[in-house]
Amino acid sequence: MSIEKKSLISTLKTTKKANVASTVTPEASSKISKIHKIHKVTKVAKVAKVSKVAKVAKVAKVSKLAKRARA
Repeated sequence: MSIEKKSLISTLKTTKKANVASTVTPEASSKISKIHKIHKVTKVAKVAKVSKVAKVAKVAKVSKLAKRARA
């Protein structure tokens, strides 16, 4: 079998899988939607926490440098 035929068959299989996956029932859709919301909230909370820790670390570093400059 030629490379072109193999590639075409692979592409068709992938497209078929994608089409099957995209046709979900409303129940599954709402369930997936809730899962995405939970993940998004979790991700936002993690980013906020990391941001806060980074800000505190920066303030501590600046304070430390200011103390050194005064001494």
